[in-house]
Amino acid sequence: MGVGQALVRIRQDRGLTQEQVGEKAGLATSYVSRIENEHVQPTLSTLERLAEALGVPISTVFDWSERGDNLLKHRCPVSGSGVCIGQQIRSDRGRSPEHKRSAYAKMEIELLQMTDKIALTGTKEMRAALRTVLQSFVDQLEDD
Repeated sequence: MGVGQALVRIRQDRGLTQEQVGEKAGLATSYVSRIENEHVQPTLSTLERLAEALGVPISTVFDWSERGDNLLKHRCPVSGSGVCIGQQIRSDRGRSPEHKRSAYAKMEIELLQMTDKIALTGTKEMRAALRTVLQSFVDQLEDD
């Protein structure tokens, strides 16, 4: 995945339009589009402006461009109904899911989306804290 594709994924993850990013970065929407479509290669200073407009460190852009395909290949996106990720989480190494529900409720989808965002874009400390909190909840469930 190139830098342009990484910028698209990050922008879409944040629910921003090219126009909004361009405005925040002080760039024309058409230029943002050409960067995302990889018709032009941005300078480092332009990438810094785009990263700031997206609210991420510039390293996140490069991380996505280097590992983004691998990250996405092995995870199922959270769909509006939650069916895809729900089936993946509920199944255990190819076995049938224990629960018969075919979709998550709205609150469950929101929890998955927040966890996914922290797992992919949070700092190392944020991911460690999330892991600790989640592990304590899982341990509680197993004790019950």
